[in-house]
Amino acid sequence: MQISHAEIRGRLERFVVRWEGYSGSEKAEAIPFLGELLECYGTDRHATGIRFEFRTPSGGFIDMLWPSVCLAEMKAPAEARRLATHREQAFRYWLEVGTDEHPPPPFVLLCAFRRFQVWQPGYAGARADFSLEELPEKLEALGFLGGLDTFFPDDQAELTREAVALVTDLYKRLGDRLAAGADVLRDFILQCVWCMFAEDLAMIPGHVFTRTVELLIRDPSRSSRDDLGTLFRYLGDPTDRPTQGLFAGTPYADGQLFEKPAVVHLEPEELTLLREACAYPWQDVQPSIFGSLLQGALGRERQWALGAHYTAVEDILEVVRPTIVEPWSERIEACTTIDDVDRATADLAEYVVLDPACGSGNFLYVAYRELRRLEQRLVERERDIRVAGGLPPVKREQIFKLTNLRGIEIEPFAVKLARVTLWMGHKLAVDELRLEEAVLPLENLSGIQPGDALRLPWPKADAIIGNPPYHGSQRIRRELGDKYADWLIEEFGIGLKDYAVYWFRKAHERLGPGGRAGLVATNSISQNRNRGPSLEWIVENGGVITDAVSSKDWSGHAAVDVSIINWVKQSSQEARPFLLDGREVAGISPSLRPFDVDVSAASRLVQNTRRSFQGPIPAGDGFVLNPEQAATLLLRDDSDYSRVVRPYLIGDDIANEPTQAPTRWVIDFALMPLEEAARWPAALEIVRTRVKPAREQNRRKLYRERWWQFAEPRPGMRAALDSRPRYVASVAQGKRIFFTWQAVNTCPSNLTNVFAFDDDFSMGVLSSTIHHEWARAQSSTLEDRFRYTPTSAFETFPWPLPKTGLSEAVSDGTRAVIARRQQICVECQIGLTKLYNEVDEGAYRDLRELHIALDEAVAAAYGWPVVAAHDSADSNRRLLELNRQIVAGEVEYRPFDSSS
Repeated sequence: MQISHAEIRGRLERFVVRWEGYSGSEKAEAIPFLGELLECYGTDRHATGIRFEFRTPSGGFIDMLWPSVCLAEMKAPAEARRLATHREQAFRYWLEVGTDEHPPPPFVLLCAFRRFQVWQPGYAGARADFSLEELPEKLEALGFLGGLDTFFPDDQAELTREAVALVTDLYKRLGDRLAAGADVLRDFILQCVWCMFAEDLAMIPGHVFTRTVELLIRDPSRSSRDDLGTLFRYLGDPTDRPTQGLFAGTPYADGQLFEKPAVVHLEPEELTLLREACAYPWQDVQPSIFGSLLQGALGRERQWALGAHYTAVEDILEVVRPTIVEPWSERIEACTTIDDVDRATADLAEYVVLDPACGSGNFLYVAYRELRRLEQRLVERERDIRVAGGLPPVKREQIFKLTNLRGIEIEPFAVKLARVTLWMGHKLAVDELRLEEAVLPLENLSGIQPGDALRLPWPKADAIIGNPPYHGSQRIRRELGDKYADWLIEEFGIGLKDYAVYWFRKAHERLGPGGRAGLVATNSISQNRNRGPSLEWIVENGGVITDAVSSKDWSGHAAVDVSIINWVKQSSQEARPFLLDGREVAGISPSLRPFDVDVSAASRLVQNTRRSFQGPIPAGDGFVLNPEQAATLLLRDDSDYSRVVRPYLIGDDIANEPTQAPTRWVIDFALMPLEEAARWPAALEIVRTRVKPAREQNRRKLYRERWWQFAEPRPGMRAALDSRPRYVASVAQGKRIFFTWQAVNTCPSNLTNVFAFDDDFSMGVLSSTIHHEWARAQSSTLEDRFRYTPTSAFETFPWPLPKTGLSEAVSDGTRAVIARRQQICVECQIGLTKLYNEVDEGAYRDLRELHIALDEAVAAAYGWPVVAAHDSADSNRRLLELNRQIVAGEVEYRPFDSSS
């Protein structure tokens, strides 16, 4: 017989007490732990076909297999922080246990005694991730252990979206008929939301808000302007409390939420919609995302799709855990005396968390929730110490207060939302931890303030967290204006960088010794021009990066890949393990790579200069011609137009055309003076008509005056290619960087890179995996693509010295690869992107083998073992050391003397 949730919760609470101190190995107690966990859910392990230490066909052992239900893998408590790294092993086992009779189970449970993760095939992230202490409140996440409906945070997120949709619909109806000004309507929605939440959690007695709405529906002669307005006034006024009637017992809330009661008259259909919202289970709302969703719906004049600002709690925890939770957890567990506890208590009471770009408060909410749980653990630690020492227990009052949270946000409505989010969080924390603590009147959260954080002084904080706004350096003037851009340049003295760079600098400046920060930024923060004034500057000024995610999709913006960086300033404490992308490393460099393979430390090699270039930048679409327009010019007999009308190569041609040949044409007067360009009058007239008007408005004098030339004609590139019969061109960015031969009369675009080589040996080195992986590690990324930057990817790359025999093997391998790939592309009429996607899926094994042979030939040219051709970490370490030796003058480096 299935037992109740209440009984399961009680059993789990006792289970937590029994196991919370366990710190042994995984093998010693894995089966007893899992057996007791099943008993908590009322499951008889002997009657269900559950098997422990099940041997897989490959010889591995699964700790627990419940066919058609779940697979469980146990790890030692010490692995709690690295639990996700064991997912691959568990999923390998999962693939092995499916049969025709029993398909693989739908759930995979990873557990390190103190931490649980539930995974499901087909989902990129963990469906649930929580600590042992959270287990009683998260019992539905393991509902499959007892035949219950399994409930994940994603389900709660969906419920929260539904709640937002209800109040957004009401707001839109009110706005459409101009029931009040936008600011009043937003305040009205916030006051209603808080009331619905508060009455569902018994902060307001008797569901007075819902009853008021029902009375308004039943009696059309009444108005919400009067009745709801009266309720809001009582909630905002500490005097004259009603003792009788509908509003008897209404508490004083204040907190500035009801400082200005929003009085709005609702029509009958609007009251019906509000009544539907009242019926919603507001106790199930996730404050961590509710505010963000509501901000996206109501916080802009234009409509925003719901979820535009949604950030998953698990992503926020990538900041909150390493910056706040783990340092405090270690300190609490290290307490062995009452004096230790007293000092920790005093410090926690004064601990301040700042989010200088707080939005609607989701980061602060998660931080607050975790800090209240830490506070509870500190109280339990003191109890244990007192019991062990024969001392009487003491009752601690609230230690960490809501007012210890500080925030800055430029949008005033988001500030109000952040305060509501945190008030909701206070009540939920009190209920979760069963605290005897008043939640009314609402705390004064004036520490969440409106303003531009880069222009305001930041309050002193022990931890700074958040997700600064995303603006690339090239968009700042367009998005924020010239005056603001000029102010950034003058204020910070580092030129115009990605917007997040300034937030990283200000955060580090504001931290005191031992202070910690965790910020999210686009992954360009660790790349090229942004890294120097941000992460490198932080490290040079006493910062140590302790935990980082180098790149991941961010739940708040589907098209944005982000980096997450957590660091400490001038820490005197013993260093904790460094975690990079969930794996323990010896240290983390400013390029967000392990110290021992930090290729960003490589120096540019003077011998490599004047060999690689970005293609020219026309700065005018009028230069570009379609084939018909080009043919018209080329057929003219008044001059040889092939001198200035050239095939025009773009990255898409290289990636998707079967022959990698240009599909467009361009008028290119190179470095000609105007009088020489006039020798081709028809082409010059096209440029005068299409290009000159826009150029005359350009801010740069040279662009205005030389309107017939490309804005960036690349004279160095032209000189390097002069007299060569062909050259190498590549795409500038992509999942793969393809290198192709191009005829010397082909004009490359700025979306291609150019290499001044015409020999097969050089083409082979460029096309090798060894060079590709060095370039990937050196260059900036765009989502799942990377941008090849010649100055960092090529000019730092140590070239193998050509040697007879070894060079021939590379050249032969190059010709074989290019011949075979061209044959396939032409026969199948596909481009290189599609070709190599199919190679990845197992097609054209002969082409794959040719690439392997080429890689091994290039490794041999360096004098390396074969294994270096297939291990990017090994080859990058070798290249980095060779780069160092060249710069130090320890080896003679004359790479191009015998090549073209």
